[in-house]
Amino acid sequence: MELKINATDIRWWFWAATLAFIVAAIAGWPPGYYAVIGISAVQVIFFLAQEKSLSAFPTQIRLVYFAFTLFGLWPEVRIFIYIILLLGTIMVTFFGRCSIALVLKHMPWNRGREVRLN
Repeated sequence: MELKINATDIRWWFWAATLAFIVAAIAGWPPGYYAVIGISAVQVIFFLAQEKSLSAFPTQIRLVYFAFTLFGLWPEVRIFIYIILLLGTIMVTFFGRCSIALVLKHMPWNRGREVRLN
């Protein structure tokens, strides 16, 4: 796998900031969960404005990710979900691979559509 860091792209910075706050949250800083939720909500709004559609593939990815981040509000499961999010966010941030995108591209409503991360 090739390392893909694009520090000139705001979308990459969304993921990098999310990654930092996930690490902080898992390390024991509970406000990190709320920061991750907030950044994810901003990503949904950003991509909705950019794509002008909730059904656009990049927006779908951010919606699903945001939905997963909401588990941070549930103390009993947050650590498990956030460890999964940590692994996925590392893959997106450094390697340009997204497990959510891999699943979404096989959904019936995405058949025959352009599938891209950003």
